[in-house]
Amino acid sequence: MTDKELEQRLEKVLSATAPDDLDGVLSRCAARKGTVIPMKRVTTGKFWKTLVAACLVLVLAGGGGAYYYQANAVASVVSLDVNPSIELKINKNEKVLSATPMNEEGADILEGMDLKGTQADVAMYAIIGSLLQHGYVDELANSILITVEDENTQRGEKLQAELTAQADAAMANAQVNGAILSQTLQMSDELKAKAEEYGISAGKAALIQTVVDGSHGTKTFESLVGLSINELNLLYSSVSVPAADPEESGAVGGDTAAPIQTTGSASQSAYVGLETAKQAALKHAGLSQADVTFLEAEYDYDDGRMVYEVEFYASGEKFEYEIDAATGAVIKYERESTGSSNPGVSLPAGNIGESAAKQTALEHAGVKESDTKYCNVWLEYDDGWPECYEVEFMAGSTRYEYEIALTSKTVIKFETKNLGGQAAQGENGSQAESGTQAGGTSGDIGAQAAKAAAFAHAGVSEAQAYELEVERDYDDGRLEYEVEFKTGRMEYQYTIDGVTGSILEYEWDQDD
Repeated sequence: MTDKELEQRLEKVLSATAPDDLDGVLSRCAARKGTVIPMKRVTTGKFWKTLVAACLVLVLAGGGGAYYYQANAVASVVSLDVNPSIELKINKNEKVLSATPMNEEGADILEGMDLKGTQADVAMYAIIGSLLQHGYVDELANSILITVEDENTQRGEKLQAELTAQADAAMANAQVNGAILSQTLQMSDELKAKAEEYGISAGKAALIQTVVDGSHGTKTFESLVGLSINELNLLYSSVSVPAADPEESGAVGGDTAAPIQTTGSASQSAYVGLETAKQAALKHAGLSQADVTFLEAEYDYDDGRMVYEVEFYASGEKFEYEIDAATGAVIKYERESTGSSNPGVSLPAGNIGESAAKQTALEHAGVKESDTKYCNVWLEYDDGWPECYEVEFMAGSTRYEYEIALTSKTVIKFETKNLGGQAAQGENGSQAESGTQAGGTSGDIGAQAAKAAAFAHAGVSEAQAYELEVERDYDDGRLEYEVEFKTGRMEYQYTIDGVTGSILEYEWDQDD
């Protein structure tokens, strides 16, 4: 209720309960000795305005002001992004205080709608309906982003769930298979500045930064600002996103209180599709489906356009293709040989063979060959000389790459990469990692002990780390382990003595 409305109601009540009796008051006033206080009639309107104003002050001072303030105080800020962007300010009772378009398209969506005073979920349903009516959400681009900014995380997540359910229901009623990204943020100056710099909502800024962080340096914030929410959704489903840490991870500077929630799948109708992209790469390579083992095929964004990254292995070679997502044309390609032998060189005596190398890698990973999508093994050569066995296999959404010694069942180096949108998790909760195995050298502390020494020195747990790499090496005849990992926005590099476990060198840096 506005001040004017409150004043009008008070005046009406007071007029009925306290009639104008100035003449009666004057007649009952006896003459006084001393100073005479003159009294004169004032107009009824002025009298009541003065009285109403006084009563209004008393009401506000007596608690009505607190109620008025609470009813109009902003508890949550909700942004809805597709290409149109709209911001809703919500009070603690989940009623809309204001609805503001953040761009021209948003103004078109809100035209003719007065959402002030409506419940937040009702407002969301109305906005989704307008988006559908204006053609901003359809089978070609079906993704929307709902972001709730609230200092009270529990209240924000509750509102996030309610609005997501209402948006999903609105699209279902329109028979549109929608895809919804939703998140709850705690606003920070850094996130606000990022959004203002590019003229976008804080929610879109947070989503873009999440994709950038998951790309491990292959994407920049600036290059993704112009993408639609549907395009960002496709990229988000393809990147490896580090698991959220309550204190350190997040969209920008640790602002995201919870990971992005997703429902439905982003529309691919505007693109040729992953299968078509695979076939385009195979045709260019002159191979058939039966000739190859696919390593991965996923969306990417490069040089201002959406593309498919297609990788596969065939006949001792690794093929990497970049396919235009809109046309299916081959943009880039590379062929890499896994190694070729020198005709005069034979394998060393006692080599374990490909079968044993494969089994060594599978046992180290704790995976059965029957559970893999593929499992390839070959000899790796360096300048024509056999160096090691290379083993690659896929289990679930994780790809494994191993280097196995020629003459013993020893893991020289290994690396895992999760291709399902989230970083791979080991039994101890660590992120996708690469590393080396000690191999039984006398006095060798091993990769696990080297990692533990680095984590202890950094004051972090392995569960907090991602992009973990451990390499076993020799420097001037000394066995060493190189340990690298990231936590939040920090990057750590350690050199550990392979015999004593002491810290030889270390470096900490901000990860940009």
